[in-house]
Amino acid sequence: MQNEPLNGELRCGFGTTANGPLLLIAAGNVASKVPAEALVKIDGVVTRVSSPGGFNGMVKGATFSGSGHTLRITLTGPATGGGESPPRPATLRHERSGSTTSNIVGQWVCGP
Repeated sequence: MQNEPLNGELRCGFGTTANGPLLLIAAGNVASKVPAEALVKIDGVVTRVSSPGGFNGMVKGATFSGSGHTLRITLTGPATGGGESPPRPATLRHERSGSTTSNIVGQWVCGP
């Protein structure tokens, strides 16, 4: 994150557990037409991808793409917990050049 800062006032993240490390971290601005930016480590390389719609476009899941990769966050259930930014069960689907390489079950959290 220090070497690859993300632009945006609010963040979303995908991880396999609520308090575990994030596999994808994204940032975007509210009510913005500027795409949200995300970082993901693929095969040991930090890769920057983007998704249209800024922060608002990420809250209910998102599709990030760039550098030959597509990462789809699909929500699979209601929020688990309370508060301003409760985690939602989700699946991260990674596609490289049109073929699926992995599906990971985890949680998607968006907010301040």
